[in-house]
Amino acid sequence: MWRKLKLPIAGEWFTPTGLNFNSIDARPETTWVHFSLGDSNGITGQGEITDTQVGERIAPIVARLANNLRGEKLTTDSDVIALNNLTIEQLETDITLATAVSGLRCAIADALSQVLQLPLVDYLRELHGHEGKTDRKVQLYSNINRALKPTFDGPSDRSPDGFAEMAQRAMEAGFTTIKCAPFDECQAPFNNPGVPREAEIGLNRIRATKDVIGPDRTLLVDCHSRFDLQSALALEPELREAGVGWFEEPVDPITAAEDLRVISDKAQITMAGAEMGYGVSLFAKLMEEDVLDVVMPDVKFCGGPVEAYLIGRELEPRWQGSVSMHCPSGPLSLLASAHATAAFGAEIPLEHAVYEADWRHEVLEPFEIVKDGYLELPHGPGLGARIDPVAIAMRGNQWTE
Repeated sequence: MWRKLKLPIAGEWFTPTGLNFNSIDARPETTWVHFSLGDSNGITGQGEITDTQVGERIAPIVARLANNLRGEKLTTDSDVIALNNLTIEQLETDITLATAVSGLRCAIADALSQVLQLPLVDYLRELHGHEGKTDRKVQLYSNINRALKPTFDGPSDRSPDGFAEMAQRAMEAGFTTIKCAPFDECQAPFNNPGVPREAEIGLNRIRATKDVIGPDRTLLVDCHSRFDLQSALALEPELREAGVGWFEEPVDPITAAEDLRVISDKAQITMAGAEMGYGVSLFAKLMEEDVLDVVMPDVKFCGGPVEAYLIGRELEPRWQGSVSMHCPSGPLSLLASAHATAAFGAEIPLEHAVYEADWRHEVLEPFEIVKDGYLELPHGPGLGARIDPVAIAMRGNQWTE
């Protein structure tokens, strides 16, 4: 039985009065977008709403929802749902709304844990009576895909050799698991049966990467839902032969769950995905119905760090090694994801988009510390770090809605 932390404690709560947004340009295709929710006592909670995967600006939605929180005594991050009269069904089916709510829930959890003078990881566990100590270092796996995208200085090398070189760099930095997304040229439907011709260059990228990392390190492959049922079934043996550790989202696990269940049933490789899902119920359903072997909640979409923790807390005791947080995002989301990962004790390392920007660690104050394949959680209450105004001034923008 979980022991609930009774809030407010000694009359403590968080009452937001101010909202500010900022963005930082990481690469031509990536702009990290954040916001700060502050009160009159100097407490500020932060969240990330980067919309790369959503394709729509989230800031106006955050501003609309936050307006209904002004002056309210918030004692839990889920107050954003209740005070805006939202339903779980809405959040499961509207990714833009889920992104805005997830960001607000993150900022509120950050603020409340500061009010209580607890690091977020401890707040999550105390909130639900989760006993024991947590490690302040969180193991990461390296997603090399963003590092292989164009930079402000020009195009990057997405040849097989380019993938292999980036994997080598990650290994030398201490990462033991590498993930890539090699199937740029693919998008179902295809003109030929079996393995699509368009997939051959992707398979060459995989083979080159695996040759470099060797048999003792793990290679994960993300397909970004570029295939369909038949092409995914044809591709799976090729990935297995190449030594791939998991087959991530050959089709969308939320909109094409029936197809993915068929693929999962026939596949011998671990099936992973559902990065765009919201809430404990959806992720539990994907496991209960044998759609996936590993679910991948993303703190930006799944409901924020509290919901991410609850997903892990619910699923891991039932299916050991079933939760791996998705995070190809900026340092604020990685930090929130690390707190949640440490809190529920994930077996699988947390995703980290390596080398997207050489100055990435400077975005947070104190700096993000990634060493030997681990992220070190900063000391202090809440997330323990803030977006540095200097980084915004140098590389981004700030505004109000």
